[in-house]
Amino acid sequence: MSLSVNAKKEINTLIEAVVKKYISKASSKPKANSGNPFVMALLKDFEPLIHRIHGLKTSLGSEMEKIAEIIAIDAWGKANIQRKVKVNVALPKNVFQTIDSIINNLSNAKTLSDYEKERKMIFDACKKPSKTTEQHTYEFDLVVTDPKKKHTYILEMKGPDPNTTEVPGAKKRLLVAIAWAYFSTKSERIDSHFAIYYNNKYPKVYKNPKVHYYFNPAGGTIIQEDFWNFLGKNTQTFNSLTKLFESYGKTNKKKIWDGFSKLIDIK
Repeated sequence: MSLSVNAKKEINTLIEAVVKKYISKASSKPKANSGNPFVMALLKDFEPLIHRIHGLKTSLGSEMEKIAEIIAIDAWGKANIQRKVKVNVALPKNVFQTIDSIINNLSNAKTLSDYEKERKMIFDACKKPSKTTEQHTYEFDLVVTDPKKKHTYILEMKGPDPNTTEVPGAKKRLLVAIAWAYFSTKSERIDSHFAIYYNNKYPKVYKNPKVHYYFNPAGGTIIQEDFWNFLGKNTQTFNSLTKLFESYGKTNKKKIWDGFSKLIDIK
């Protein structure tokens, strides 16, 4: 069994909270505004429902980090999981210069992302530190420590279509995270990945030029099944999680419909 009874209970509680939030809003209809006058003309009476469903998707997306934490703690142990780690990172100036150089080359399309090469460049810079340092504050979404292998993983969670400004920012945080973890652990057993919690192209291979400009699919990203199965240390974690959502939806189908159907004026 890939998810414990307690983990399932905690995840169900989060799902319930988000669904309740949007069902409770059903009595106050949002102003219809899809931004497309033709869609508005066609689906005017349904727009409040579409609006709330979109809001539910957004809110649930923000809860997925908490669900990831629950699954990771369940599998790795609470002592080995940190979420929303805010750190004042002090690094040698040459390390920050190396990171900036990597990002500038990617931004100017001078090179394609090569995860292993970038990782090595940062380690090399860390081993020959400059005398001057810089300090900046960063927040890392999820830090997982494997106590047996003495390996540290830093993950940045995002949906499949992050906006253009989010991606280079995430790239810099994840490169900084490698250096931060290197100096913290005195080890090269470190990986930092852009974790995309679902593949909106499924069953096709995930493709997003905005992401692939900065993250090499071979190492730089960890997507859908690979992400959830890594967190749960089980090849069935993703399937178990989707079945948990499916089960909640079936069990509460009437309650969900009764709430959301109030948004539609069928007269």
